[in-house]
Amino acid sequence: MARFVREALDGVGRHATERDARGSLLEPHLQRSQSWKVHALTICKRKLRDGSSRLFIEIRYRTAEGRKERYRRDAQIQTKGGAEAEHRRLVAELARSGTLQHVAPATPEEPTHRFTFKDAVRHFRATRLGTLKPSTRFSYENRLDSLLVPRFGDTPLADLTGEMLTALDAELAADGLKASTRQKVHIVFRSVVRLAVGAGMLAAVPAFPRIPRVGRKMVRPFHRDDLDAILAKTPPQTRLAFALAAFAGLRAGEVRGLRWSDLDLKGNTLTVRRALTRGEETTPKSGDQRVIPIAAPLRLLLDAAEANRASPWAPVAVTAYGKLWGESGLNQSFKRAQQRAGRSGLCFHDLRHFFVTELFRKGVGAPAVQRLAGHAELSTTQRYADMTANDLRAAIALLGNGWPTGEASS
Repeated sequence: MARFVREALDGVGRHATERDARGSLLEPHLQRSQSWKVHALTICKRKLRDGSSRLFIEIRYRTAEGRKERYRRDAQIQTKGGAEAEHRRLVAELARSGTLQHVAPATPEEPTHRFTFKDAVRHFRATRLGTLKPSTRFSYENRLDSLLVPRFGDTPLADLTGEMLTALDAELAADGLKASTRQKVHIVFRSVVRLAVGAGMLAAVPAFPRIPRVGRKMVRPFHRDDLDAILAKTPPQTRLAFALAAFAGLRAGEVRGLRWSDLDLKGNTLTVRRALTRGEETTPKSGDQRVIPIAAPLRLLLDAAEANRASPWAPVAVTAYGKLWGESGLNQSFKRAQQRAGRSGLCFHDLRHFFVTELFRKGVGAPAVQRLAGHAELSTTQRYADMTANDLRAAIALLGNGWPTGEASS
C-alpha cells in the first residue's frame, strides 16, 4: 500500500513537471510578471455618413504605473484578416513595451480608384438629392447638368482647387449672370464636394473662394390700386388664384396645393397644409402648416367658386378649363393681366410681397406677419416689408414734429 502511494505521488509529480515544461515552452510570456494589464480588446465597425463602414481597433489597458490608456484607430488594412493580424501585432508590442503610445497613426490604404467629380455627383444624386424639395432639386440638377459636370466631370477630386471655381465664377460674371445666380453655383459645388469628403472619396475639403455677395434687394412698390387694376383685367377663375396670393400670402406651390377640405368657411379660415411643385406634393416651404383668416375680398371669390367644386378634395384654384395650374402658368397669366392693366415689371410672387407689405402698412406687428406669411425666420419677414418713398418721407417727417419752422434743437 505504501509502495502504491509512493508510485502514485511520483506519477503526479512527474506529470506536473512535464505539464509545467510544456507550458514554459508554449507560453513563455505567462512565466513573466506582466507590467501592464489589458481590460478590453476589440475589432469593431463604424458606419460613415454615406452608409459605408470601416474597421477600427480599440485596446484599453493599464500601464505599469497604473495609468489608464486607450489605443483606438482605423485598421490599416480594411479586411477582417488584415485587422486581426494588426491586432495581434499590437498586442505583441504591448507585451514588449507596456504601452502603445509610441505607435505611429495608422496610414490609410491608398485608394485603388481616383474618384472624379462625376463620381461625387453620382454619389450626391444617390444619397442627398432625393431629400431636397422638388424646386430645390430641380435647381441643383440644372446647375449640375448645365455647368458643373461639363466643366469638372472628369477632374479627379484630389485635383480640384478653389482657383478652378474662381475661374468659373469670373466667366459667369463676364457673361452677365447676377451674383445671386452665381452664388447658387457655388453652393451646389460645395455641397457635392463636402458630401464626397464625408464618404471618404476625398481626404479634405479644398480651400473654397468666398461665395459671391448678394446685396439686399428692395422690394418693388406694389400698392392696392395696382392690385385692383390687375384683378379687374383678370378672368374670374384666375382672379381667385391671384387673390389667394394677395390676400392670404400663399406661394405659387401652396395655391396649387390648396384643397376645399383645407377651408373652414364657417370659421372663416384656411389652412396651408401642402405645396404642389413640379407634380410632387410637399410640405410648405417653412415645413410648418399655418392657419390664415380669410379676408373679405378673398371670401367673396371663394363663395362664388364653391358652387362649382367637384369634391372636398378638389383643388380650390384651377384654370378656366378646370385643370391644375402648371409650374409657370400662374406667372404667365399674371404678366398678361398686368399688361392689360397698363402695369409692368411685376411677377406673380409680388402678390405675396403685397400681402406682407400691406400688413406692415396697416400696423401689424412683425411676429404676427411672420406667422401669417409662414416665414421660418423673422429677418425674412422684415426683408419683405416694402418701404416705399412715401413711407420713408413720412418717417423723416416725424423728426420735425414739434420743431418750429427753420429751427432745430441742439
